[in-house]
Amino acid sequence: MLVAESNRALLATADGSGKPHSTYMNVLADSSMEEVVSITAPDTEKIKNLKENPYAEWMFSSSSLESVVYLSGPTKILSGEEATQYWDSMPGKSKAYYRHYCDEDRPEMFAIIRTRVEKILYCRPPGYRKTLVYEL
Repeated sequence: MLVAESNRALLATADGSGKPHSTYMNVLADSSMEEVVSITAPDTEKIKNLKENPYAEWMFSSSSLESVVYLSGPTKILSGEEATQYWDSMPGKSKAYYRHYCDEDRPEMFAIIRTRVEKILYCRPPGYRKTLVYEL
């Protein structure tokens, strides 16, 4: 499945006034698509946005861009023991961009982003048809 096989997705957030921000992120997601988890530096624009507006959308795509899956829902910034659990299971930490901010393996130095998926939208040509797969 596209989401479970992806280790990267585009994260879209918006600040309190609706100004958007998007960035590619290393992610952890499985075939259940119940949640999406990522790690970032704590002082990024996406963290600021999520504090003001705790809702995010993730876009997963095939390499050919023929299939796209959007997962969206409420998002939390985790810390402490809960953050450590996700830190330990996150792939690709050694090469991640946030390592430019801190190269230590200390989860308390980073922000763990967790989105609880409430909506799944699948898009595929021809005609870029959208199929609502799930919505709470």
